[in-house]
Amino acid sequence: MQEITLKNVKDLLESGSLEFIATQEAVCLPILQRIYKKMKIGIKFEGIKVKGSRIVDGHHRYICSELSKVEITKYNWGIASAIEDYNWSEVTIREYDYETPERIHEHNVRDAKLNDVDISILNDL
Repeated sequence: MQEITLKNVKDLLESGSLEFIATQEAVCLPILQRIYKKMKIGIKFEGIKVKGSRIVDGHHRYICSELSKVEITKYNWGIASAIEDYNWSEVTIREYDYETPERIHEHNVRDAKLNDVDISILNDL
């Protein structure tokens, strides 16, 4: 299975092709890689939350849906007016994993339940 690389992500963020505006200043490459792998094997995710053209919640899922060409649901959501917008080309891509093994396991449990699959499939990714 193809993995996404730092270059893949940078190219997308610098492409000017993204429909929605970022409201967070950084994303995590290892999280993107985990979500991408799951999307590529057909794992479905909770939709992203948007307010107009701004992402409220779901930056990693949005990027992965664009890279994997997997459609993701968009929900209209509220957002505080003080939240800043970021140009995607200026969003930092962190290469270190800031999720703990316990948090990764929680995500895998949630995703396994949501998709009615054995968690070992997700743990093996």
